[in-house]
Amino acid sequence: MAGFEAKASPTDEKLRGGYYTPAPIAEFVSDWVACAGSVLLEPACGDGNILAYLAKHTADAVGVELFPEEAARASERTGLSVATGDFFRWFTGERHGSFDGVAGNPPYIRFGHWAEPSRETALSFMRSNGLHPNKLTNAWVPFVMASVVACRPGGRIGLVVPAELMQVGYASELRQYLIDNCSAVTVVCFRRLVFPGILQEVVLLLAVKGEGPARIQVLEVDDAASLAGLQVDTDPKVRAPLHEREKWTKYFLQPQEVETLRTLRSDDRLAPLERFASVDVGVVTGRNSYFVMTSAEAQQHKVEDLTIPLVSRSNQLSGIKYNHADHQDYRSDGGKVLLLDARGVALEEHPGLAAYVRLGEEHEVHTGYKCRIRKQWWVVPSIWQADAFMLRQIHAHPRIVANETKATSTDTVHRMRMREGINPAKLAACAMNSVTFAFSEVVGRSYGGGLLELEPSEAEELPIPDPSLLPEHLVAVVDQLVRHKRIEEAVDAVDQSVLIGKLGFTPAEVDAARTAWRTLRDRRMRRGKTKDPN
Repeated sequence: MAGFEAKASPTDEKLRGGYYTPAPIAEFVSDWVACAGSVLLEPACGDGNILAYLAKHTADAVGVELFPEEAARASERTGLSVATGDFFRWFTGERHGSFDGVAGNPPYIRFGHWAEPSRETALSFMRSNGLHPNKLTNAWVPFVMASVVACRPGGRIGLVVPAELMQVGYASELRQYLIDNCSAVTVVCFRRLVFPGILQEVVLLLAVKGEGPARIQVLEVDDAASLAGLQVDTDPKVRAPLHEREKWTKYFLQPQEVETLRTLRSDDRLAPLERFASVDVGVVTGRNSYFVMTSAEAQQHKVEDLTIPLVSRSNQLSGIKYNHADHQDYRSDGGKVLLLDARGVALEEHPGLAAYVRLGEEHEVHTGYKCRIRKQWWVVPSIWQADAFMLRQIHAHPRIVANETKATSTDTVHRMRMREGINPAKLAACAMNSVTFAFSEVVGRSYGGGLLELEPSEAEELPIPDPSLLPEHLVAVVDQLVRHKRIEEAVDAVDQSVLIGKLGFTPAEVDAARTAWRTLRDRRMRRGKTKDPN
C-alpha cells in the first residue's frame, strides 16, 4: 500500500496531438477526394503525408500548417503551396465553398491542452456556424466542420478522425451538422488498430456535401492494407433523420434492423430509465490507493472505525442483488471493501486518523488535484448509500444491482437512487431484457479495448419496462441465473414475462432487438481481442 500510486500523466505525444498518417490511408483518402475535382485542400497538413498524394492528382492542391518547420517540409516534399499559420485565421469567408474536396488528418488535442489563441479562433468559427462547443470539445471537431464549409456542393470530404466521431457527446452537434449538410456520409472502421504504437482508434469520414438529411453507412475493413479493394457506395441505403444528433453505432446494423430500433425507441410501452431512477457517478476519492482499504489495512492504520462498506470493483457484483453475504465474502478474500469516511472527525480527537493523514502527506497524496481543492484534503465528499449500483464499464451486457447493504461505491461503478415507489430489485431484474440490452450498445460508447462504457446521462436514456410489471418471483430467478452466468436464460425469462406477456411486444420484435444486441456486442468484443499487428 505504501506509495499510494497515482494515475500516470499524459505523454508528450498525447499533448501535441499530431499523429502522422500511414501511407495506405493517406493514398485512399486522397484518391477518394480527388475524384471530385482538382481544387483541393489539406488543413493541418503536417509534413505532407496526405498532401503528397493529392499532388499526384493536381497542382492546384494547397496545404495549411501551423508549425513553420512542418510547413516547409511539406512544401519541399510536394512542390505545392503550403500556407503557414493558424488554419482558422487563414480560412476567411472568400475561401468558403471554393474547393472541390478536402482531405486530411486533423489534430487530436483535448480542450485543456489546446493552446491559445488557436483554440478560441477555432471555437469562434464553430459558434459562427451555429454550434455550441464546450470544455470537452477536441481540436479535430472544428476541422471537420470547416472541411464541409470549404467544399462546394457535390464536393468531397475525406478525413482521418477519432472513432469518437461515432459516439461521444461532445461530437453530437457535429453529427447533426454532417447529416444536415451532406447528401451522403460513409464511415470506414478498422478491425485492427492502424496507427503503429498508438491505441487511439480511428475511422475514415467520407462525405459528399449536399442537401441533407444524408444517407449514411458504416463499413468495416481489417486494416489499412484492406482499403485497396474497398468500393464506397455514394448512395447508401439508410437515410438518417434530419437534425439527428444520436450516436452512429446503430449504422453497423442492416437497414431493417436500424428501422426496428427506431420504432422501439419511440414505443411508449417503454420509458427511459430516468423515469424510475437517477444515475450518478460513484465516489471520487482523489486517490483510491489511499482512501480505499482492505479490512487488514484499516486495522493496521487504526482507522477501521472510520470506514464504511464499499463496492470498489465491478467483480464484487455477481448477481442483480448485492447483499451482506456478498460483501462479507469479498471482504474475507482480502478485497478492498472499505472507504475512509472522516467527515466530522477532528484530527486531535482521533490519533489513528491523525497518523494516517501524516502518512498521506509524506507520500504527497494531498498534492493531487482532487485532494488539494478540498478544505480538508482527507475528507472525501459526496458519500451516500446507493439504492442500487450500475456497471459503468461493460464487458457483455449492462447490469443494475440492487443494494441490500449500506455500501457506497467508487467511480468504477455508478450509484443509483430510486424514484418514489420503485423497487430496486424489480428494476434490476426488469433491465435484463433484449430491448434494454440492444440500446445499451447504441447509447453507450466503446473504445479500442472492447469495453462498453455508459456515463450516467447515457444510462438514464436506456428504455426500460415498468418494473411493477415484473412478477415478484422472477427477481430471485433472474438473480440466480445471472450469478451462474446464464445470461441468455435470464433475458429469455424477462422477455417472455414482461415484454411479450405484459406489454404485448411480438416475438419477432423481441428477436430483432436480441439480434441487434448480439451483433453490436460481438463486433465490439471482437475489436477488444484484436491486437495491433505492429
